[in-house]
Amino acid sequence: MQITLELDNQHIEKLHALENQLKINASELVAVAIDKIFNENKMPNEGQAAYQLMLQSGFIGCVELDENLSENYKDYLDWSHKL
Repeated sequence: MQITLELDNQHIEKLHALENQLKINASELVAVAIDKIFNENKMPNEGQAAYQLMLQSGFIGCVELDENLSENYKDYLDWSHKL
């Protein structure tokens, strides 16, 4: 795809500086910029959004206990508030 664009002098200078600094041409530089902006603004899917909410709320955690916890969980729970 070919793109024609118009830049002011300030952005032309920045473009040339980035080309020299990164040793890539303008086409590659535009591709890098598009990828960077795309990745930074990508909307999370529903599962990722739910995970982030649980992580931020402190809902997700871990403990080191018996490897058979799913079978022995009652031995580890504090039932004192149920009496």
